[in-house]
Amino acid sequence: MDIEIIERPAITAVGMSIRTKPMSPEIPALWPKFVARIPEIQNQSEPRVTYGVMRDEKDALLYTAAVAVSAPGHVPQGMESLIIPASEYAVFRYPLSGLAKGFGEIFNRLLPTSDYVQVSAPYLERYDESFNPHDSSSAVQICIPVRRRSQAVNA
Repeated sequence: MDIEIIERPAITAVGMSIRTKPMSPEIPALWPKFVARIPEIQNQSEPRVTYGVMRDEKDALLYTAAVAVSAPGHVPQGMESLIIPASEYAVFRYPLSGLAKGFGEIFNRLLPTSDYVQVSAPYLERYDESFNPHDSSSAVQICIPVRRRSQAVNA
């Protein structure tokens, strides 16, 4: 699989977060709760696009089901606003049913053998307008913040 590198601008996201472990059943269980509350979020900037925002913490994964907003506005109770900084991202596409395999492949094979290294920033699942949560073959973008290996050594 080739690695596609894109520049993503900073985005502000509003969503519901959980503290969990990677690939926990809590993650898919969060989505229906969040989707039901999306209409409460003001100033949505990408209609029909959602994000799974992942931030690694010492002993856990902070996972946020979110939508991008042009300005945070009123943040509904039980939700939070977060800024995802602009970055260069390695973008991969996997079917919904293959996310676990995809993350393993990315972190264990594709990135280590590439010219890129992950940087410390949130990484994303991006569910675009064509995503169908009821179709396990529906594509999901996995976006990992990266920089060229040579730049990482000199940084």
